[in-house]
This record gives sequence, C-alpha cells and structure tokens, in this order.
Amino acid sequence: MATLLEYLDTIQAHREFLSFKLIAFERARTRRSIEEVVAKLHEHMLSQGLRHEVENRRVALPRDVRVTLDEEQSLDGIALAEMKNTLAAHFQRDFPEQATISEIATISSRKSPLVQLADLIAGAANRRLNPQPERNHKDEMADAVLERLGLVMRQDEIPGLDAAAMFVL
Repeated sequence: MATLLEYLDTIQAHREFLSFKLIAFERARTRRSIEEVVAKLHEHMLSQGLRHEVENRRVALPRDVRVTLDEEQSLDGIALAEMKNTLAAHFQRDFPEQATISEIATISSRKSPLVQLADLIAGAANRRLNPQPERNHKDEMADAVLERLGLVMRQDEIPGLDAAAMFVL
C-alpha cells in the first residue's frame, strides 16, 4: 500500500498536466450492445472533453487531437473509424477549422504507463460503484486512489444514450 500511496502522490503532484474523466453506466439500463455503448461514451467524452479543456484554457486552438485507447476495449477497426468520423464532425461543428482528429489508436496497457493509470482509476471506480458484501484490501486501495487524486463521482444524463452515466471529475 505504501508504494501505491507514493505513486498516487507523484501523480497528484503533476495534476496540472492531467485531467481525469470517467464514465460508467448501468448495463441493465440500456438496450444497446456493449460495443455501441462503449463507442458512444468515448465519443461523448472526447467531444465534451475537448470543449471543457478549451473553455478552461487548459489547451489552446488550433489543436490536432490524437487519441490512444486501451486495446482491451470492445472496439474493432470499423468502430474506431466510425468514431473518428463522428468526432471529426463534432470538432468541425464546435471549433470550425480549429480542431481536427488525426488518429485514434489502441495500445496494450502493458506498454503505456498512462493507460495503466487509466486502468487503475477505472478499477477503483468500479470497486466503489459495485461494492462487495465484505470489504478487503482492494477496496482500501480503490478508496486510496479516489481520495488521494480527489476524484468525485456525480450522476448525469448523456444525450442520445439511453442510460444514466456516472462521471468522475
């Protein structure tokens, strides 16, 4: 646990360079396939995420966006191409001639420390959202991740998706 806390403290010390956003949804509340929901959630997060970052002056325009996703996701090449086209249209609508998306790539979390961090945060949120009858060391680690990084969950709706979503900010 001490190593985890040191790692989290290092991440927290560099928070001005990092922005954490996570969407979770209740599978029973949707009629869509998991692949379609994952794609829609990624599209929403990337589209709204760029808007948020620009509005809060964390990034400047013009901007070319390159996205790297965990290859463990349930998105195939066709879904990735469709997502890229949808995001390009959103970016053109929201930031005419100022934002483009040049790439959506996948990588194994074993090869990317940032994807590993995303997995750690997603796992912590999953433990919090799906508690087990008896708490154990994994719950303590999940609590440490969320608390040390100051991540707070709130519920909201996503237009165009038939499921409520939980956001981590």
